[in-house]
Order: sequence, then C-alpha cells, then structure tokens
Amino acid sequence: MKPSMAVLAGLLLLGAALFCAQRWGRETGRAACSLQLAEAQGALRRQDQALTLMREEGARRSAQAKQALAGAREGRAASEQSAARILALQPDGDACRAAEALIAREMP
Repeated sequence: MKPSMAVLAGLLLLGAALFCAQRWGRETGRAACSLQLAEAQGALRRQDQALTLMREEGARRSAQAKQALAGAREGRAASEQSAARILALQPDGDACRAAEALIAREMP
C-alpha cells in the first residue's frame, strides 16, 4: 500500500521543520558563543589594563621607596659624621659643650 499524499506532505514538512530548527539552533549557538567570547575578551582586556596599572603603580612606589632609603642613608651618614666631629671635639669629656661648639661653628 502506498502512503497517501497527505502523509508524504506531512513527512516532507516535518523534515523541513527539523532542518530549519537544526540550522536555527546552530546559528543561535554560534551567536551565543560569539557573544560569550566577546565578553571574555573584554574582561581579559580590562584585567590586563588593571594589571598594567598595578605594575606601573608598583614601579612608582618602588622608586619612591628607593629614594627614601637613599635619603635615610645619607641622613644616617651625616649623623654619624656629626657624631664623630662632636666626639673629636671633646678635649675634657663634656659632650654638651662639644656639641654647642660644633653647632656654633657650622651655623652661618
């Protein structure tokens, strides 16, 4: 027995609907994947920019710390030199008079 034309037409319509649904699903999936990829790339770009800013800030702070350390070392050396001069000026053992003499000598 041959299938009727209505059955054949129904099967043909069902096949066409299935084909369209698969194609639509694939295109929708690709679009969703592209959207997710674009979002992930944007997030990575923002994170990269944030890391770059943090590296720059770290380098800036490191340079400031190095400058502060150099200043502290210079101050320490100057203090040690002043202390040595004070101790060298102590003929009778009085550190206060030696410090006063050094200050008076170095002030304009």
